Amino acid sequence: MSERKHQFLDLIRSAVSWFLVALVTFVFFFLVALYFLLFFAFDRSRKGIHPVVSFWARTILLVCPVMKVRLEGAGRLKENETYVLIANHQSLADIIAVLHLAHSFKFIGKRELFWIPFFGWAIFLAGYIPLIRGDHKSGKEVLECARRYLKQGVSVLFFPEGTRSLDGEIHAFKIGAFKLASELNMPVVPLVIDGTRNLIPKGSRLIGRSAQVSVHVELPRQPRGKDTSSVEVFMEEIRNKMVDRLSSLRALGRAMTVRIDS
Repeated sequence: MSERKHQFLDLIRSAVSWFLVALVTFVFFFLVALYFLLFFAFDRSRKGIHPVVSFWARTILLVCPVMKVRLEGAGRLKENETYVLIANHQSLADIIAVLHLAHSFKFIGKRELFWIPFFGWAIFLAGYIPLIRGDHKSGKEVLECARRYLKQGVSVLFFPEGTRSLDGEIHAFKIGAFKLASELNMPVVPLVIDGTRNLIPKGSRLIGRSAQVSVHVELPRQPRGKDTSSVEVFMEEIRNKMVDRLSSLRALGRAMTVRIDS
């Protein structure tokens, strides 16, 4: 088959996939809106909406099975505990992957996502946190919003690299999430994601072919100090742990591929 024909088929497959995602999102917007109207007075942090959003993510993959998500260590997240969750960032598909977790949390997303009809309206009503990238004032507002959620007992997910990785590796972290965890003496839980990079690569809207995705939940780690030096050391320890875990996940994936092929 010619390269041009491959590209055309990929375009058609991506268009169908996005249509199915949009259709599911359209339906679930009304479920999210209904929850908001019925329960906002009793659940202002909207912690209880997480099962609805998690079911939304799972339904997307049911009608558009572009990835299979394998959770490892999810039992380390206790239902009634509050965490600062730290994840590496490879693709827009990372959010769908981590929403498979039963533990309720809020994530931070670029503000442009909140403008998307039905999808953006739904994540706004669900209480997720918009960020204007590169805007210092917006960054401070995001941390203040995250602080309020954490004090209310709602975990918050950060992508501390600040943007999606072009090469799939884990790059330098921004310190804000770690300062917040240290200030509140809140346990930090690293989430290592692998396999999403080629599903929706940065700079592209084409959806890749089916992928096996891993989300590995590390053990919670307690910050050890509030001064900048201690926070920086803690942040680098977390990052190094995540780099090692990502390497081991990829080595395991290669070994499984070799066994299947042989």
